[in-house]
Amino acid sequence: MKVYIVKRERDHQKNRAGNQIILDYVSRRYRVSTEALAPIFATAQAAGKELHLDPLLIVAVIGVESGFNPFSQSSAGAQGLMQVIPRYHLDKLPEDVGTLPFFDPVTNIQVGAKVLKESIRRFGGLEDGLQQFGGALNDQERRYAARVLAEKQRLEQAALRLRANAA
Repeated sequence: MKVYIVKRERDHQKNRAGNQIILDYVSRRYRVSTEALAPIFATAQAAGKELHLDPLLIVAVIGVESGFNPFSQSSAGAQGLMQVIPRYHLDKLPEDVGTLPFFDPVTNIQVGAKVLKESIRRFGGLEDGLQQFGGALNDQERRYAARVLAEKQRLEQAALRLRANAA
């Protein structure tokens, strides 16, 4: 029993260190303080766990969609970190939200991750789901999915590089 507990604690510490490495990388890449990013990462982790989505995929979508600007708004009306279009996703909001819920980073990620998961499920896979999420179903070159997956790969590579340098 003690061996199992020690191993779990060691795995938890490695995971926390990996998250910090990625957090630092995103902070430098997008010029956002680690303090501002911490609740974003925590929410991405929680939403990913709840919805069985890779948290790095959620973080990559945030990077592509808003550049980590929680007040971002598109000409189509998409709002917040994950650029959720309110008129299509009001049903996904928790009951106790404030007056501008899609600009709240935590709420936006919770709703955006649900939309992303639904898109992946409805369109039969990751790339098609990403294309739908990004409003790019008609893009035969699948540029939106490629951008998100490239960003996710950069996050993974940054973590590997920084871990190797720390060792």
